[in-house]
Amino acid sequence: MKRYLTLLTLLTLLFPLATYAQPEYKNPAPKKRLHRMGGPPFAQSERSIGIVPEIQAGKNFFVGLGVSRGNFFCGEGGGGGFGITSAVEYNPFAKIVAPKLNVWMNGYFFLAGGNIGLNGIYYVSGDKTNFVIRPEIGLGLLKVFLNYGYNIHLADDFPGINKHTFTLTYYHTFYPWKKNEVPYYSPMKSGE
Repeated sequence: MKRYLTLLTLLTLLFPLATYAQPEYKNPAPKKRLHRMGGPPFAQSERSIGIVPEIQAGKNFFVGLGVSRGNFFCGEGGGGGFGITSAVEYNPFAKIVAPKLNVWMNGYFFLAGGNIGLNGIYYVSGDKTNFVIRPEIGLGLLKVFLNYGYNIHLADDFPGINKHTFTLTYYHTFYPWKKNEVPYYSPMKSGE
C-alpha cells in the first residue's frame, strides 16, 4: 500500500509538469496584409517608409520635410526605433535651403524616452554654401521627438542659421512594408 501511495504522489507531482506546454503563437493578421505594429502583443514591430515634418526654433526659424526609412519595435513598457532620413530644411525669412541626411535612433521605457541623431546638412543661400555636421540629443516617444542640436563647422559669415537648434519632429508612417512572419521558437518542435 505504501508503494502505491508513493507512486500516486510522484505521479500527482510530476504529471502536471510533463503535460504543460505553451501553445504555438498564431498571428491573427492575414499574411498579405500591410501592417502597422504587427506581431504578438509583447513584441510588436514595424518596418516602414514615413513622411517626417519638422519645425526648428532658435534664433532663426526653419521648417522641414523629409522621407524616412524606419524600423520600430515595442513591447510591454518599452520600445524604440532607428532609421535614416533624407530631408530639406527651409528658412522662409532668409531664403536658405538646406538638404540634409540624418541617421537616428530612439528608445523609451514607459513614458521616459530619448533620441539621438547625426545630421549632415548643406546650407545654400544665393552663392553662399556651408556644410555642417549636427549631432542631436533629445526627448521623445516612439515617433515624436524634441531634439537639441549643435551645428559644427558653421561659418561665421553665414547669417540666418542657428548655432544651437531645438527641433520638433514627427514620423508619420506613409508606406508600411508587407508583414514578415517572425518565426516562433517552440522547444516542442523537433528538427529545428
